[in-house]
Amino acid sequence: MKRETISDTARKMRLEYQTTDPQKLCQCLDIYISPMPMGTGENCLKGLITRNSRCCTITLNSDLPQRTRDIVCFHELGHYALNHHRTHNVCAFQDCSVFNDASGLENEANLFVAEYLLDTDETIHTLRETGDFYHTAAVLHVPKEILSYKMRILKYYGLLKKECPIYVPSNCMGSIDCSGPENDDFA
Repeated sequence: MKRETISDTARKMRLEYQTTDPQKLCQCLDIYISPMPMGTGENCLKGLITRNSRCCTITLNSDLPQRTRDIVCFHELGHYALNHHRTHNVCAFQDCSVFNDASGLENEANLFVAEYLLDTDETIHTLRETGDFYHTAAVLHVPKEILSYKMRILKYYGLLKKECPIYVPSNCMGSIDCSGPENDDFA
């Protein structure tokens, strides 16, 4: 799928639903959220989206911190918004490389999260104001992996000349760091 399509989908969705709360967004989209303990080990499953009889369910690992579950939920919402659930019965997100053949889909879902959560103008302004990648991620209340994806998008559109200081692979969501206050909003 083209970056432009992913960007447009995320922006239209955020404009339409006016929320950065993944639970509210799921409610608006009639997607059921099912928390389930799946461990915290290196190869634990973080979340997945399933479709059965036109009903979608996002299952989230209830053993993870709330902020991490929220980011994983947005990632799964990305699969939904980009219609991955229609072509793949299960889109699962796991740390290990079992799902590496789906890295294109994972990359698309990550791009969706970055576009949905981070406003372009605010991101550019904050990057310029702070001058530091990690500080910008903290100010914008997003994991560094999400900011990295947004910077790639900005660079692609010619809106940013600065290179991102970290490389983030498509399976980066397995190791996201959502440490910080539990009650912080993402955007």
